[in-house]
Amino acid sequence: MTWVAAVWDADATLIGRLGDGVEVRRAVEDQGFYANPAQFDVFVAGQSGHWPNALSVLGRRVWAWRVTEHAPKIGTQPCAVAMVSLMRRNPTRDHAAFSRHWTERHAPLALRRHAGLADYHQYVVDETLTAETPEIDGIAVLGFATRADFDDRFFDSDAGRAEIMDDVARFMDRPGRETTLVGPVATTLASLDAG
Repeated sequence: MTWVAAVWDADATLIGRLGDGVEVRRAVEDQGFYANPAQFDVFVAGQSGHWPNALSVLGRRVWAWRVTEHAPKIGTQPCAVAMVSLMRRNPTRDHAAFSRHWTERHAPLALRRHAGLADYHQYVVDETLTAETPEIDGIAVLGFATRADFDDRFFDSDAGRAEIMDDVARFMDRPGRETTLVGPVATTLASLDAG
């Protein structure tokens, strides 16, 4: 089982106790266009060996989901920045139709049109794991080798941007206000702070 969590006011000690195989990404200071009070502080991803019932104590607020992971593009080097978007389906589609379109039709388009994309993971939500976690349909993690790649090469062209936005409207509602830019992957918050 794969799980992911968005954490506000994360407890570094407790996240460190999750052990090997957990990826931790701290929100970057400069959120640019995405800056707003709803953003989370830390994004965590782990596998089944980590006890999901303990997730709710990782911070002041923890939204966690059991997910099915798709990796349309696996990066060969660490990403300096990644955009993490909590996604809700277009109200005219059910969860299965959203998932199929996102993973089968949108992913190849994204790989063509996001010029600076170095790493792309899609997490299709299977169930919520913590109380008060909102119902969402997926979490997109788009990684870029540098902040300049994110800022200047998110789209290959104006036509590419239009094509992506048209396709997104077919299967997805607007991303939640929680969309957050995060830094490189680390195994603990302490190792993030040390780097």
